[in-house]
Amino acid sequence: MSEGPSAPKMPEMPEMPALKVKNLAIGGAILVAIWALVISSGSKVAMGVMAGLTVALAVAAAWVWRFIMKQQALMKIAQKGTASPEGREAALKELAAAGDKDVMNVVLRAQLEAQTDPDQALATLDKIDMKKVPAMALDQVRGLKAQLLLLNGRLEDASQLCQDIQPSKTQEVSARGMLAATVAETWARTGRAKEARELLSTISPDDAVYVQSRVPLLFARVFANFAETKNGLVKKDLAAIAKENINLLGRFLDPRFKTAPELARMAQEIVMADPEMQKMARKMGSAGGGGRPGTAIRPTRR
Repeated sequence: MSEGPSAPKMPEMPEMPALKVKNLAIGGAILVAIWALVISSGSKVAMGVMAGLTVALAVAAAWVWRFIMKQQALMKIAQKGTASPEGREAALKELAAAGDKDVMNVVLRAQLEAQTDPDQALATLDKIDMKKVPAMALDQVRGLKAQLLLLNGRLEDASQLCQDIQPSKTQEVSARGMLAATVAETWARTGRAKEARELLSTISPDDAVYVQSRVPLLFARVFANFAETKNGLVKKDLAAIAKENINLLGRFLDPRFKTAPELARMAQEIVMADPEMQKMARKMGSAGGGGRPGTAIRPTRR
């Protein structure tokens, strides 16, 4: 295993809203029925109120429709960006050419950047005025930024963002799991381990529903258990993470992540016990690496 630790999985793009024909039909039928009642009443005041309401609804519907069309276009770019390294570069160029005016454009750009350059992704997100983020996407944007802050050891900044995140209100399952992982890890690392544990008891890495966010949830539970000195459970979850991908444990060994020395030591022990890592250490030692496997295999930040 020559590569460094994989970057932590980032929160997904905010779930794209969908217009359901059935719901639109029901809404239209109700509006027509109300108009029929108002007209039959002959009240000019009522008709004036209904006219104003109809215009307001039409404006709102037009805004939602435009937002959805933009989201669909962005999702096509996102699909291109995750297909291959070349597709990612092409998607980033396309997004950069569109500028920073559209908030969701900037969010998608940051998400793609986060896969290889978390620092650049964080700088991109810093350009966003959170007040301009659509309400339906606000928690996901906060979650993405908080995860990048955690990766850089900026715990207090992440904590401020997580204060307003409500994972339970997110409808899409994988996005809910990612948000819960981010919030729980933040609480566990900032003196709120009990709250982290309570959140992880309802959105758990052991629940098959959250299989797509299992690894981030395991990371969060490692920190929650470590904060409560449950080292047996910590080692169990570290081993589970290693089973998914041994390189993921490199996150605990990165100085910028600001892992507690004891937790870093436990992660290092599991890395050192991995047969592939031992094989690499022996190979590097025989090639003149000085026989210091702890140094030779220490993962680096990608």
